[in-house]
Amino acid sequence: MKFILNNSVYTIKEVSQEELQKEIACEDDGYYYGQTRFRTQVIFIDKDLSCERKRKTLIHELTHVYIREYVTTRDLEPDEETICDIHANCHDIIHKIVENYFKNQE
Repeated sequence: MKFILNNSVYTIKEVSQEELQKEIACEDDGYYYGQTRFRTQVIFIDKDLSCERKRKTLIHELTHVYIREYVTTRDLEPDEETICDIHANCHDIIHKIVENYFKNQE
């Protein structure tokens, strides 16, 4: 599924854990639920997760996208108020994308 955030087009893809780990440039061999690649504007989600875990992972990854698209400073050291502001501002946007994604899954 594709979505637009701040005039940037992103794609959500469900992939195997093996494919997901290939996308992550880490040396450790942990288990990953999802990963966002900003250069290619793709969100990867482990296709074998339960529906509820996929939903939470997608919300998590979309929050990364929101911050990257709308928070213009990279020098931010967020305190509780900043985190709450970001959440309050992105909640409706993110949940609409999540609802559309899972509606398309049915």
